[in-house]
Amino acid sequence: MLGFIMSKMQMLLFATGIAVVALLFYNFVSGVSITQQAQTIAIANAKLVSDQLSNDLLCSDKFTSIPDRLTYGMMNEPVFYDLEFSKQPGGSASVSGTNGTDQVFNKLIVRVSQHNNNPNSKKIPLAADSLVSDAEFVLVDPNYLLEMTDIGVAYNGGNNKVITIYPRAASKTGVASNTPNAFVALKEVIGGRKTMYIIPCSTSGEPNNCVRDVLRLGCHLLEVDNKTSQTDLVRSCFNISTNVVDNFVPTKVTTTSGLVSSIVPSSGSYEVSTKAYTLRDCSCLFPEVTSASGGGC
Repeated sequence: MLGFIMSKMQMLLFATGIAVVALLFYNFVSGVSITQQAQTIAIANAKLVSDQLSNDLLCSDKFTSIPDRLTYGMMNEPVFYDLEFSKQPGGSASVSGTNGTDQVFNKLIVRVSQHNNNPNSKKIPLAADSLVSDAEFVLVDPNYLLEMTDIGVAYNGGNNKVITIYPRAASKTGVASNTPNAFVALKEVIGGRKTMYIIPCSTSGEPNNCVRDVLRLGCHLLEVDNKTSQTDLVRSCFNISTNVVDNFVPTKVTTTSGLVSSIVPSSGSYEVSTKAYTLRDCSCLFPEVTSASGGGC
C-alpha cells in the first residue's frame, strides 16, 4: 500500500516538474518573441530616419505609423510599449575639407520600453537602436497634439532631449482623437547645415494630420525666422506635401492666397513639394501658431 502511494506521489511530482519546465520554456520563448518584435520596431524606425539623412536631397521626409502593441503566446496576449526618441552628443572627428575644424556629430537613440502607467516607475527597456550623424536632431514633443496648443511650445527651440510616443493610446476609446501613433522624419538642409526633425502625429486625428503637422511646424518656423510680412513664405521643406500613391483621390483645399492644394491621406508615402504657403495662409489654417506674429485671417 505504501509503495503504491509513493508511486503515485512520484508520478505527481514528475507531472508537476514537466508542467513547471513547460511553463518556464513558454515564458522564455514569449520573452524572446517580445524582444524580437521590439528590436524590429527600433531598427525599422532608426533606419527610416537614417535613409532620409543618407540621400542627397535638400528636403526629404517620410512618415510611418506605429503598431499599438507587441504580442506573445498562443493567444496573442498584448504588451503595450512606448517608442522613445532621445539625442545626445556623438563626438567629433577631423574631416577633410573643413579647414582643420573638427566635425561635430550627434547621436539619435530609438528605444522601445514596456509602457508603465505610473510615470514615477522605472521603464523596462525591451530594445534599442541608434545612429550617428552630422545632422542636428530636433525632437518635437507630442503634447501639442493632445492639448492642441501652439506647436512652438512643443518645438522648444529644438532643445528637447527626449520625446515619447505611446501608440496604444490612439486606439483606446474615450481618449483624445489626436493621440500620436505615428511620426514624420523630415530632413532639411540649409547652407550645408543638415537638420532632422522628428514630428509626432496622429493617423486617427484630424484629416491628414501627419502632413498638416509638417506645415504647422513650418508656420511656427516663420516666427523663429522673424518673418512678419503676410507674404513671407513657409520654408520649402515644410510646405504642404503632394501625394505619390497611385490610387489616392486628393482632397482639395483652397487657401486665402487662392492656392488649391492636394493633401495626402493619413497613411502611405508622400514627398515634399513647395506650394507657396505664406504667413497669411498659416494664420488662417493655424491661428494658435501664428497669432503671436501678428497674423490674421
